[in-house]
Amino acid sequence: DDENSAANRKRAEDEQYKEKMRQIMKKLSYVPGERTFRTFLWRLFDLNLGRKRISRLMKEMGLHANTPRKDAYKGQAKHDHLCTATDNLVSQNFRIAPRRILCTDITYLYYGPMRSLLYLCVFKDAYTKEILGWSLQPNMTTGLIREAYDRMMKKHGTELKSAPQVIIQSDQGSQFLSTDFSQLLEDESFIQSVSARANSQDNAPVESFFGRMKTVLLDMMKLCRTAADAQRMTDGYINAYNDEHYQYNLARLTPHEFYLYTMTG
Repeated sequence: DDENSAANRKRAEDEQYKEKMRQIMKKLSYVPGERTFRTFLWRLFDLNLGRKRISRLMKEMGLHANTPRKDAYKGQAKHDHLCTATDNLVSQNFRIAPRRILCTDITYLYYGPMRSLLYLCVFKDAYTKEILGWSLQPNMTTGLIREAYDRMMKKHGTELKSAPQVIIQSDQGSQFLSTDFSQLLEDESFIQSVSARANSQDNAPVESFFGRMKTVLLDMMKLCRTAADAQRMTDGYINAYNDEHYQYNLARLTPHEFYLYTMTG
């Protein structure tokens, strides 16, 4: 009888945990992995479950973690003249300090039944994983980058100007190697760094963000009727990512919480 009671209690607990996991999936709009489940269970419900138990519950629920989508845009708009490229000053050493290494890149998104194309540019703090600035436009121009940059400077300019030697890391896209972009960085005394050709690991922080974002958003963006709808969905995702999505590797904090924690303790 005691064994049956214990088994019944465990099954009841498992059902409660599964319901919490369903709530987490609804919040994120995708199926996360064990570590993300564990982080959200702890932050949202004060439950400290082991990864083995979470793995078992996922199997019982028939869940498989969504794999981030590969960015099919990569390699389509690279600069052809290597001799003009700036040196790679980061060398995949992203974890220096907050607001020191910023990664920027452009990817595509599409919306509506006709798969209308939009381009997204972001600037990401490689240490805190925050998206500091972004822009979504129908054309891939230096204006796209400028809008994302201006958005970043408007909100985080004071933080960036007080940080020593800020490095902006990009790939060899022609927009990033343009004179306009180089002058933009020089005006603020930022240092430009460019990844090696065809090496996505040199800009891994922003590549990983794009992969996860597309896993979550692309199917839903097919339902957007207008570019304005797609913009609202993109803004909503990035704001939630910065302020609501707890990350295992950030001490189970959100990117913005982690920035405040590292700066104030």
